[in-house]
Amino acid sequence: MKPVRTFASDNHSAVHPHILDYLQKINEQGHAPSYTGDPVTIKAQSLFRDIFGKGAQVVFVPSGTGANILALKVLLQQPYEALVCTNVSHVFEEETGAVSASIGRHIFTLPHIAGKISLDDLQAEVAFRRSLGFHSPLPKVVSIACTTEYGTFYTLQEIRAIADFCHKNDLYLHLDGCRLPNAIAALGCSLQEYTSSAGVDVLSFGGAKNGLMSAEAVVVFNAPKTDLLRMQKQAMQLVSKMRYVSGQFVPYLERDLWLRNARHANELAKRLGDGLKTKLGSAVSFTQPVATNQVFCILPPTIKTKLRSAGHEFYDWNSPGEVRFVTSWDNTDEDVDGLLSLVNIGQS
Repeated sequence: MKPVRTFASDNHSAVHPHILDYLQKINEQGHAPSYTGDPVTIKAQSLFRDIFGKGAQVVFVPSGTGANILALKVLLQQPYEALVCTNVSHVFEEETGAVSASIGRHIFTLPHIAGKISLDDLQAEVAFRRSLGFHSPLPKVVSIACTTEYGTFYTLQEIRAIADFCHKNDLYLHLDGCRLPNAIAALGCSLQEYTSSAGVDVLSFGGAKNGLMSAEAVVVFNAPKTDLLRMQKQAMQLVSKMRYVSGQFVPYLERDLWLRNARHANELAKRLGDGLKTKLGSAVSFTQPVATNQVFCILPPTIKTKLRSAGHEFYDWNSPGEVRFVTSWDNTDEDVDGLLSLVNIGQS
């Protein structure tokens, strides 16, 4: 029988009951102004400014891809401007060419180190493109993700170094915060310290992976002057009944639900990683450190087969035999222990 909760992706997770309760309360209040003028959206915007600073502009969108596209649309305003990111970046590999198709901008990709951009590679790429003059698209935005596609995160020092380089060289820094709460939970800093105070210009703040239903936010700290709402509508991300999107962030932020959910998921990933190591010893090889809520390792084929036969879901990853487990806010100790109970070195 398939387990109720598995480890394929935190996108598979349920919606937190506090979120559903709040949406029900909104629904019971009847009619409200559409698009952006309702009291719930205004309250959510105020909560974001309390966290990120009074100068932050925030708009709410229903998808992560939509958040990234709107964020980049705000920053890449000239048709000859280009984006720089890693060759495993979500905006490059996992969004079906949305940057090119939706806003018509070129992407320069760099090799990654455990999912992250090397500052040396970034400096060399920007210098090379500029040496070509008007023959090359002009690098204008650097996009980094936290956490990365490899479960790693940038340190505060790394964020600041990349931001400093960007600002000294007339570039903007975009942070794809798809799993930002997991990185913050691991680092122990504040959201503002890691973003606006560190030099991030525009943030895509994820929610669906961490307990929300269909809500993400674009938070603008520093960008070319623009009509943000017109940009949002043109990007097809301006929802008419916005209170049902923005409202998800009210209990999420008011109750520190974002942080509690992320801490729990991170703790479960550590429990899973430690359990695999204890059970399998040298028969398991970890391809990345367990830093947030993702576990990357190479398992014996018979263990993989046994887990899948029992209904456990997880993804095969890049290297031969490599798999990825992702723990979610609604996974439990029992979920992890149930999987570990099937891991037996004698069957490998």
